[in-house]
Amino acid sequence: MILTILCLRAIRAVALLFLLLAGAVAHARGAKATTEPIPDAVWAYMQGRSWRAELRCPGRDELVLLRVPYRDFDGNAQTGSLIVARSVAKAVAAAFEDIYASGKFRIYRMSLIDEFGGDDARSMAANNTSAFNCRTTDRGAMSRHAYGMAVDINPVQNPYREGSLTEPEAGRAYDEPSERRSDIVGIIVDGDVVTRAFARQGWRWGGHWKRSIDYQHFSNDGH
Repeated sequence: MILTILCLRAIRAVALLFLLLAGAVAHARGAKATTEPIPDAVWAYMQGRSWRAELRCPGRDELVLLRVPYRDFDGNAQTGSLIVARSVAKAVAAAFEDIYASGKFRIYRMSLIDEFGGDDARSMAANNTSAFNCRTTDRGAMSRHAYGMAVDINPVQNPYREGSLTEPEAGRAYDEPSERRSDIVGIIVDGDVVTRAFARQGWRWGGHWKRSIDYQHFSNDGH
């Protein structure tokens, strides 16, 4: 029985990976993001990872799968996957299309956070760009990510900092103002192509926060 369950899980994971890679190959040469309903295999994989029954998570029909063009750290065209709220999908797609079209910004990786078990710390440590994750903040409130209305970009180069805390740990190399130079690959600085692209959509940057600073974070309401 245990072997059967493990085999089924492995098959499901392989099927999901194939589905996402197939979409990436189909869109890798284009500069446009695409939006689609969440496929059955992806939705099943999200359960207990980024979507948790014990929290008041958005329903499946309130979320969509975005396939987003980006350039990796080697400058190669790639297509990433993000789950976002249906209501903000056009804004997120437009922002990433503008970033891609500029040719100036690099993204290390863009995978669904479910590949990290819905674990934000693991996703950040892997320098993964992600969006939806139905979770609470350290203070117990629902995160904007829980509603699919926030995006984190290159967490290592753009860490979260509050007092002596920096997350992820590798982000300590980039958490001081003097270390945040625009010539560093993947870093976000005020007034650059990334902040301008999201500002055009009415989104706000966590790099402008006062008490804490979240350089990786963009949201539709500034939280």
